[in-house]
Amino acid sequence: MTPKRSERAAATRVTRRFAKNLASRRRRSDLSQAKAAERSGLHHTEISLLERGLRVPRLDTIVQVAAGVEAEPCELLAGMVWRLDRRRLHDRDVPPGCFEVKVGNRWVAA
Repeated sequence: MTPKRSERAAATRVTRRFAKNLASRRRRSDLSQAKAAERSGLHHTEISLLERGLRVPRLDTIVQVAAGVEAEPCELLAGMVWRLDRRRLHDRDVPPGCFEVKVGNRWVAA
């Protein structure tokens, strides 16, 4: 798998996990997509896109949606793992002041 492809695959896994967490939490709160959208200040199609994994949420959207479905933002991020290998912190390819995180099978500077 090429680096770009592995990044997209990792992003897809994260988006799908968020989608699953959001749909599950909304149902536990006994809310329709329309009601969750109204409470979140979003259009109902946005909730639908997020729950189907067709939209990658921004940080502010995660916070809005969490409030709308009566959850903490961390609940919607449950099951997502970002691994940091401290042995790679001093890698010469990493710019000063940055570190690397593993996204999927690829290390990226952050």
